[in-house]
Amino acid sequence: MQEAKRLHAHLITSGLHQQENHLRKLITLYTSSSSSLHHARLLFDAVYHPSTYLYNTMFRVYAASPTPLHALLLHRHMLRHGPPPDTYTFPFLLKACSALAHLPKGQELHCQALKFGLGGHVFVENSLIHLYGSNSRMDSARRVFDGMGYRDIASWTTLLACYANSCSVEAARKVFDEMPERSVVSYSAMIAAYVRGNRFREALELFRELFSVKIEPSDSCVMSVLCACANLGALDVGRWVYSFVCHSKGDYVDSRIATALIDMFFKCGSIEHALLVFEGAKEKHVGEWTAMLSGLAMHGLGEQLIEAFEKMVDSGIKPNEVTFVALLSGCSHSGLVNEGLYYFDRMESDFGVEPTVEHFGCVVDLLGRAGLIDQAMQLISEMPFEPNAAIWGALLNACRVYKNVEVGELAAQWLIKDEPWNGALYMTLLSLYREAGRWDEVEKVKLKMKEVGCRKGPGCSLIEVGGICYEFVVGDKSHPCAVEICLNLSKAIMEFKEQ
Repeated sequence: MQEAKRLHAHLITSGLHQQENHLRKLITLYTSSSSSLHHARLLFDAVYHPSTYLYNTMFRVYAASPTPLHALLLHRHMLRHGPPPDTYTFPFLLKACSALAHLPKGQELHCQALKFGLGGHVFVENSLIHLYGSNSRMDSARRVFDGMGYRDIASWTTLLACYANSCSVEAARKVFDEMPERSVVSYSAMIAAYVRGNRFREALELFRELFSVKIEPSDSCVMSVLCACANLGALDVGRWVYSFVCHSKGDYVDSRIATALIDMFFKCGSIEHALLVFEGAKEKHVGEWTAMLSGLAMHGLGEQLIEAFEKMVDSGIKPNEVTFVALLSGCSHSGLVNEGLYYFDRMESDFGVEPTVEHFGCVVDLLGRAGLIDQAMQLISEMPFEPNAAIWGALLNACRVYKNVEVGELAAQWLIKDEPWNGALYMTLLSLYREAGRWDEVEKVKLKMKEVGCRKGPGCSLIEVGGICYEFVVGDKSHPCAVEICLNLSKAIMEFKEQ
């Protein structure tokens, strides 16, 4: 910023402040920082006849800024008083429309690009694919793609990412398989699509393929893979990714990756590795602390959780909404009722975090697990939100444990009304009636389940062998070694009983 101001002063005193080559450098310096964007605009407005290059420079910065609308407003000025656009003008403007989710303006720009004879340029067409795809108009995005005379790797990857973001995983994979050339961005987009679609094994398979073709993964790709490992419990793959990160990044590991590593190791049951990553972080931001607290909560380490939270506060890191969800759920799982209520009361007054329905849900769960069902009901009646399924679900589970049929029926009625197809709700209600000896009600619930046509989904288990995760579902015999596995399992059970 200071360098830009010194150059600006020098140009004014030298009488060179209207020369294009000097203005280009000066505006570029001002636009390198979003905080200096205002100075760049003042300088731009003082130019008598700004060139297309200068307009494009402003469009580019506005499109990537928190105020992309200014790019469209400036474009209106260009149409009335400025030079004609070039091949770089429309990609920046279309990016602004995508950021604003302003499809009508984007369609208007599409028409203008065609009018100026620029609609067939690959940069413009790639931006149009992104515009239509980001506004859930995949038919239009595909039409632009199919009509392209020349497609570069960005064209294919943009279409792939649009399908992935619209949850069309199969369509995204079809585009991926048809690509004449793939980049790390292509692999990252496809892996992210699998993760968003809960197809974690396929995400890891594609990650292995990425390495087989000797492409180094990006940070976003690594984070998607760590998410897949966390959901599968694929500890071996997670350790391998950790080794890769340490080898490629050295002493500096991005905060987001460190957070994902901590989360993954905790979810895979490796508390030791999670603590190792956390302690090794050069700077501990709220993300790393929150992942740490969530992991401790997950493993029921309530005392360590509270100790870690106090250390976080003492270090000057301000907790956020997610931090308090981790803290309150940890107190709930560890039976620390007084501590949980203490921190809940301090959320807004001491930390400036307004409790959300999720925080109230944690406290309802906290009270319910401790058998304080009346207090939980009182909290539900007093909270400034309508109770959601998570709150009623926590209350129903508490009622099942403590055999409170009256409140349990109330919670179940709300949940079944909201999700009449959810077999797990009926099973919980069945368990509540069985444990209370209400056999007539048990038969009524079974009859209702038959009427609705719902049943509880089969249970499944995952096991990692040689870095590959295998899933087994109750009653499924599709695995090629299913008979051998069952025989060995039966043998192991018999041996265990004999001992």
